[in-house]
Amino acid sequence: MAQSTMKVVAQAADVTSAHRAKVSAEALRGQIRSQHFAILATTGTDGSADSAGVSYAAVVESGQLVLYVMTRRHLRKARDIARQPRVSLVIPIRRRLLWFMPPATVQLRGEAELLPQDDQRGTLAFHGFFLGRRILAAYRAMRLRGDDRICFVRITLDATARSYMVGTSLWQVIRRMEAGAATTDLRGKY
Repeated sequence: MAQSTMKVVAQAADVTSAHRAKVSAEALRGQIRSQHFAILATTGTDGSADSAGVSYAAVVESGQLVLYVMTRRHLRKARDIARQPRVSLVIPIRRRLLWFMPPATVQLRGEAELLPQDDQRGTLAFHGFFLGRRILAAYRAMRLRGDDRICFVRITLDATARSYMVGTSLWQVIRRMEAGAATTDLRGKY
């Protein structure tokens, strides 16, 4: 009985994986770099999860995709990262025409570290997009008023990313939900 159950489960897994989306590393990295908003999840001292919406900049450093976030050291996400640097992120990718449908998503994990507010790599990354320049200006004004708690969070991403409905048509997903799921190795030529 146990062997037949295992065989059915294995066959179901084969069928599911055969119908999963295939998203190239280049396409997924492009999606990550073109977005600037994510939900960042951290772990508190009591083991509870916490999440916050953040603006981010994605850059390539030494052949690896890295994300930068600006925050202040007294906020929960920064305190959590100081104690437990493992984080996860979900990046929603809005649909222009089908705006009423749930967004496609990219799910990432990585190792975060807090950097000083004048970190040149973080500053340069945020100069690369309109909202980033506005965020830098707002934090600059806070610093001039004496706020010394400003910092960057640098997130070195794990090699594997998961996504849902990225590069998959809505009709494929309606026919078979697992058709929208993909696992992609982000490593490769940039």
